[in-house]
Amino acid sequence: MGDPLSIAASVTGLITISAQIVGMAKELVDKVKDTPETMVRVREEVESMEPILCQVQLLLNGSGSGLSHANLTVISIHNLMATLTSCVIVYSKLEKMVNEVCGFNDSSRSSAAWKRAGVIEGRVKWGQWRHEEVLGIIEDLQRQKSSLNLMLTIR
Repeated sequence: MGDPLSIAASVTGLITISAQIVGMAKELVDKVKDTPETMVRVREEVESMEPILCQVQLLLNGSGSGLSHANLTVISIHNLMATLTSCVIVYSKLEKMVNEVCGFNDSSRSSAAWKRAGVIEGRVKWGQWRHEEVLGIIEDLQRQKSSLNLMLTIR
């Protein structure tokens, strides 16, 4: 069973990676010609997930609208951890795909590269952007978003 501290660390990590994915997707959509519609959808889905993750973080911190760790008994820690783990898996797949399309082989160095150089139009390899796989990832992301929303609603 995950404790609230490790779950909070997971949420913080998801918020961080979410911001990175949104930044990369936004730059691609804004600066690269012929950006696929699925890239726009990825950005929108990840952006819409951020406020939900922030609400989960507030719940875990016990701040905002009278939340406390007692609320975590209503929301099963196991269910929350399972959903967050699924989010991490989905975000990892997504980050890997975006990095591959942009020519970054090592995701640990890609964030720094993005900050330094931005997107170089000639580097983007849309042929590696697998639309069907991305649509599956978007569906997974929507499912995780719905699960988290439901957990926050029933608390």
